[in-house]
Amino acid sequence: MQVYPAKQHFAKTAKNLNVPSGVIFVRGGETIIHPDSDTEYEFHQDSNFYYLSGVREPGFAAAYDIASDTAILFVNHVSADEAVWIGVPPSLDAYRVAHGFDQAHYTFDIENVLSALKPSTVYTLEYTNTEQLGASLAPAVDHRALIEPLHEARVFKDAFEIDVMRRANRISSDAHVTLMKETRQGMNEAEVRGRFVGLVLAQNSMYEAYGSIAARGRNAAVLHYTKNNQQLDSSEDMILVDAGATFENYASDITRTWPVGPTFSPLCRDIYQIVLDMQKQVIQACGPNKQWEDMHNLANRVAAQGLLKLGILRGPLDAILDNFVVGYFMPHGIGHLIGIDTHDVGGYPSGTQRVNKPGLRYLRARREMLPNMVFTVEPGLYFVDDMLNDAKNIKEVAQYIDFDKVAEYRCVGGVRIEDNIVITETGYDNLTVCPKEVDELESIRAVAYK
Repeated sequence: MQVYPAKQHFAKTAKNLNVPSGVIFVRGGETIIHPDSDTEYEFHQDSNFYYLSGVREPGFAAAYDIASDTAILFVNHVSADEAVWIGVPPSLDAYRVAHGFDQAHYTFDIENVLSALKPSTVYTLEYTNTEQLGASLAPAVDHRALIEPLHEARVFKDAFEIDVMRRANRISSDAHVTLMKETRQGMNEAEVRGRFVGLVLAQNSMYEAYGSIAARGRNAAVLHYTKNNQQLDSSEDMILVDAGATFENYASDITRTWPVGPTFSPLCRDIYQIVLDMQKQVIQACGPNKQWEDMHNLANRVAAQGLLKLGILRGPLDAILDNFVVGYFMPHGIGHLIGIDTHDVGGYPSGTQRVNKPGLRYLRARREMLPNMVFTVEPGLYFVDDMLNDAKNIKEVAQYIDFDKVAEYRCVGGVRIEDNIVITETGYDNLTVCPKEVDELESIRAVAYK
C-alpha cells in the first residue's frame, strides 16, 4: 500500500509559512446529522485537512512541530459500543504508518501532547475549532497566518498527487467512452448521469468530484445545468456531459460533447470544431512561465476567427477582441486549478485582482503557470438567450454580431470540451485520455446504433 505523504505536505506548508518554530494544528470534519433525524449527511473530508493528513474519516486532527520536523496524527477513538455498528478501527500504529506520521495519539490527548511541545505559536485555520487545545495553548493560537501558505502548497502537486489524479482521469475517461457507446435517442439525461456514477464507483472512486452535468440540446446553454431529467428526443441534438470522478479524494473534471444521433448535424459540427480548435491550440500553448490569462485570450482569438468564418461575427478581428465580444459566447474562464477540490485553491495569489470584463470576470485563476500545477482547459461556446439579448443593447458589441446567424445556430445550445493537464518543465502532460476528434466520436457513436 502506498503511504500518504502527510509529513511532506506539512513540511511544504511550513516552508511557505517561513517561521523557525511553532506548531501547525488542523482538525478534520465531523459527522453531521439531518435535523430531527438520525440519518447522517454523506461525509466529505475538509480539503485542507485531507491535504495535510490523507485521512477521509470524521473526527480526526493532526499537528506538525516545525522545529523538530515531527508530524502527529490524532485519531478519533471508537468505543466498543460504536464498533458494533461501524466496525473495529485500525490501531494507532496502523493509522500512523498508513498516513506517513511520526506519532499517533487519540484526540482526547491533544492538549497533553501539544502542551508538552511548549509552542510559542499554534498556527491553525480561521474555521478550526481549537477547544481541544485547552486553556494553556489558547493565547498562542494564530488563526490567520496559515491559510495562504497552505493554499500555495496545495497548488504545486507532488508525484503522489499527480499519480492519483492520473488514475482519476483514467477512470473518468473510460466512463465517458462507455457513455458515448451507449447513449441513444430516447434515453433520459438521468440515465446518462446515473450510468456515469455507477461506472466510476465500480472502479473504487468514492464519489463524483462535483454534481455531474448531462445536458442535451438547449440545456447545454446552462453552464452548471444539474436537473438532468430531460429526454434525448432529437438525433439532431448533442449531449454535453461534464462529469469527473475522485480517486483518493483527488478530483478529475472532464467534459465531452457528442451527437445524440450517430453523427453531428452540420450546425453542431460547425460549433464543435471551433471549440475543439480552441482547446487544442490552448493546450499546445501551455507551459511554464506563461500567464494563464494569456491562454484565455488565445481561446478568445481562435473562437473569434471561427465565428467570423461562420458569419456569426462580423467586422475586424482586433475590434471584436478589444470589445470582448467573444465573452457573450464564452462567459466563463478557460479553466481552473484542480486538485483535492475541483475548483482548487490558489488561483488568485494575494494582491491579484479580477478583471471586470465579459468572460474574464469569471476567470478562476490569474497567475503564472509553473511546473507541477494542474489546470483544466475547458473552452466552450454557448447560445445563451439572456446574454445575447444583453449584447443587442450594447452598441459596441452588437455591431459585431449577426443576430440572424445567431438565431440559426441557437438550436446547438452549447459545446464544451475539457481536459486536465499538468504543467511540466518543458510544456504539459495531458492526464485526460478520452477521444474528442470529430471522426473519433462518430466512429464510437456508430457502436450505439448497431
